[in-house]
Amino acid sequence: MKSYFKPAALGIIAILAMSACSSTPPGAADSVSDDCQPLHQDLKTLEEGVLTVAQYEYVPFSMSEGPGTLTGLEGDVLTRFAELECLDLKINKGDSAAMITSVATGRADTTLGSWYRTEQRAQKVRLSAPIVTSPLSSITKEGAETVDDLTEMSIGVGQGLIGVDELKEIFGGSLKIYQNDDAVYEDIKSGRIDGSVQGYIAGNEYLKKHGIQGFKVVPLEVDSRLTSTKAAGQTNFPVSKDNSQLGTAIDEVIAQMRESGELDEIAEKYGLDTQIMHPGEPNLL
Repeated sequence: MKSYFKPAALGIIAILAMSACSSTPPGAADSVSDDCQPLHQDLKTLEEGVLTVAQYEYVPFSMSEGPGTLTGLEGDVLTRFAELECLDLKINKGDSAAMITSVATGRADTTLGSWYRTEQRAQKVRLSAPIVTSPLSSITKEGAETVDDLTEMSIGVGQGLIGVDELKEIFGGSLKIYQNDDAVYEDIKSGRIDGSVQGYIAGNEYLKKHGIQGFKVVPLEVDSRLTSTKAAGQTNFPVSKDNSQLGTAIDEVIAQMRESGELDEIAEKYGLDTQIMHPGEPNLL
């Protein structure tokens, strides 16, 4: 299998100034210290001193181990952002379908969970700088590299997949649409379908989650019929279009964490190639 990552030399350019602040659940005794100095002054959030995050569980991007806690590839980044800005974390759990709407309608400051930068989402919310890259990939025993290879198989995808409408046009009625990704992988495990299409990172995680052996996750070659193969998806932290100041602050912290090597450490923590944290110039799917 060829690697989709381009070699890149990463120099440690700057080390983030360490903050004495701690980010804990609102109301906890050990909340943000009174002498904490935020990286950005006068940052506006829905609740003063609190970063409200719409969250659903999506390994390895978004996990919560209790009230006011976030972990995962993106959860660790938002946790660090809150620490640097002297903000407590408030987690609003919900279904994935409600996440972007929660931000757009002012019920959350931001959200996480592998939200790709897309033209459609850019119309509703302000998209942050890219965080993680995860190219659209096949999940098959054969290691399919092209869309045409997949058309010879029985393929199922989750209904929320980027590009699902284009896949419907390519596969016609043979494409099986599932309510969620877990249902897809249960049918892969049982042999009812031959494979799926998903982001590279999520594909690997779901195979592990469902204990599926013998399958390969292979980035798909560029296909003009499937827009999301032309550029690797880039995740981001959306914020309200009415709060560009918060978006700018998030962008700057992402840049600092990338330059310092802190994002690389997060990737390594979850057993992933550090190049996923170097998505290149921002794009829109």
